[in-house]
Amino acid sequence: MRVAYCSLLLPEEKKLAERTKGRLAGISTHKVTKATIIGLDNNIDSPVDIFNTINTLNYPKFPQIIFHNEVWNHTDSSDHTDLHIGYINLFGIKYITQYSSIKKALNRWVKKFDEPVMICVHHIFLPAMFAAVKVARKHKNVRLCLNTGDIPGVHGLKAQSKKSIKQFLTVNVVEKNILKLAKEFDCFVFVTKDMAQAFGVEDKPFTVVECTYVEPNYKFQKSSTQSDSKIIFYAGSLREEYGIEHLLKSFSLISDKDYELVLAGGGNGERLVNEYASKDPRIKFLGFISPEEVAEWQSKACVLISPRQTNLDYVKYSFPSKSVDSLASGIPYIAHKLPCDPPEYADYILYPDDESDEALKNKIVEICGLSDEERKIIGERAKAFILNEKNPTVMTRRVVDMWNSVLQK
Repeated sequence: MRVAYCSLLLPEEKKLAERTKGRLAGISTHKVTKATIIGLDNNIDSPVDIFNTINTLNYPKFPQIIFHNEVWNHTDSSDHTDLHIGYINLFGIKYITQYSSIKKALNRWVKKFDEPVMICVHHIFLPAMFAAVKVARKHKNVRLCLNTGDIPGVHGLKAQSKKSIKQFLTVNVVEKNILKLAKEFDCFVFVTKDMAQAFGVEDKPFTVVECTYVEPNYKFQKSSTQSDSKIIFYAGSLREEYGIEHLLKSFSLISDKDYELVLAGGGNGERLVNEYASKDPRIKFLGFISPEEVAEWQSKACVLISPRQTNLDYVKYSFPSKSVDSLASGIPYIAHKLPCDPPEYADYILYPDDESDEALKNKIVEICGLSDEERKIIGERAKAFILNEKNPTVMTRRVVDMWNSVLQK
């Protein structure tokens, strides 16, 4: 099986975060893509050929205008090569040059093969989707797969928030084209089954892969030093749509001075966080921190938490990567039961009785009131579940099975 994988990896050696004047977007997509590629390589007879777009912020927020085509290798084999796609990093021509470069590279790749081949686009990235569709129209041996955890249109997260002019243009130009192009793909990898209905492709082959997880190189052991402080830790987007105010209200119901709420990240909920922190010294806001710092704070915490609720439509069509990262940390993880949660997660996520502030507060107090050994047992059991059952090799096997079926037709 020959596979061209159109990705949005962020090469660590290029120190993109340090060079960006602002927050580097796409870190979550990078992590999932990297894990997926590892799994695919373990399940097919030859490594995937990666066509990667280093999609940074526009110049001057990222201080580089020209990205050249750059050959690299994600494997140890000297016979294999991958490609970073070249483009011009200026608003208005960025997408055009990305599309052109991806299309040229894919056309060259397809011409090497007579047998059916698969082009997979990871994420709803318009230049790659458009390029892949154009190549498939030209070459009859090409089959297309879209692998995405995000959805545009009325069911997406952006549709749940207030509309700016930029968002209006995004919906009416970019997102409508994404939904139109998706119809020309042959198969799909979604994070929930409901995404097939939202894309309007229920009649085409699709499989559900809610996550793929690879342990990071950095690890922190749970401190053996006893502390009176009970730390509740949240790291991620501080969006009001993600229930940040719900978390702040729930924590405020706890009167015990030994409790501490630590939040890291950024978003439209920062104002609320600062407002609550100004009134309660037990609330600590860290802003953006590195993945290594996140892991260090996780190691100090009694519980990790996600306050996302089911009151908004988008939760049916997305799966929070936070759940997988948190369960894999070995620290107890509290979250509400979402419609996107596969049933097996119920044995490992600690669900409050309902979605009220009081119920979330009660679950926090309950878990923090356990002994260190009891919490360790809960955390280590969840960690084993993720490492054994949600690793890339296991999760991407279903993708390869689908591709084999599509290519044989």
